[in-house]
Amino acid sequence: MSRLHLHRLPVYPLPVNSAPNPRRDSGFTLLEILIALLILIVSLVSVFALFGAASASHRRAVASQNSAQLAYTVLAELEQVPNPGVLTNMVGKTHASFDGYTYDVTFKQVGMNEIEAVVTIRWKKAGKDQSEVYTTILLKR
Repeated sequence: MSRLHLHRLPVYPLPVNSAPNPRRDSGFTLLEILIALLILIVSLVSVFALFGAASASHRRAVASQNSAQLAYTVLAELEQVPNPGVLTNMVGKTHASFDGYTYDVTFKQVGMNEIEAVVTIRWKKAGKDQSEVYTTILLKR
């Protein structure tokens, strides 16, 4: 009869203090870190550029809103005049609520009972003169 022979394979113990594989355990390479920093810098520069543009746009919007509000205030005061036909042109006027803004108002008769009022609002932005013009019709009572 034949006998079955089982052979055991030898077991080799793993070394306890073996040196780690430098390719697998070293973390990020210098090239990977430099690429990540480049992406971060490009992103931050783009975001800061957007903040600058948004800030300039906000300043323009605030100046335009203040200009419109001052024109509305001046025209509302003019509408309260009982006989606008006796009004004279106003130049370089200021309003206590709108520091840094001046306004001019010119009047022109456009009909029997209608007077055109043109309000020009002026202010300085970064040393440059800025202005907006608003027009309305005042009716004689």
